[in-house]
Amino acid sequence: MPTREETISSSKEENVKNAKRSLAIQKEAKQILDKFAKALEKIKDVPDSFVEREEDRREEKEGGGKEPDSDFRKIFFENAPATKKDSIQAEKGGWK
Repeated sequence: MPTREETISSSKEENVKNAKRSLAIQKEAKQILDKFAKALEKIKDVPDSFVEREEDRREEKEGGGKEPDSDFRKIFFENAPATKKDSIQAEKGGWK
């Protein structure tokens, strides 16, 4: 059975190894990010794109979704910071 001093020494050695591994990982991550940033700099401005699909990937609700879901509406209005009749009053970026 190892002595207390041997256990402490072994633990310190393991901590040093872990710290070295952590630093190596951080250094490698920084190199990867720097390389990626340089590659991004080479890319010219890409215009915004828009994709229009013939079919939607969402499942239709029963009834075709023409009528609003009353539970959703109730919860939505309860969560809103301020309402006025059938409208939600919110500041841009203020409702998070």
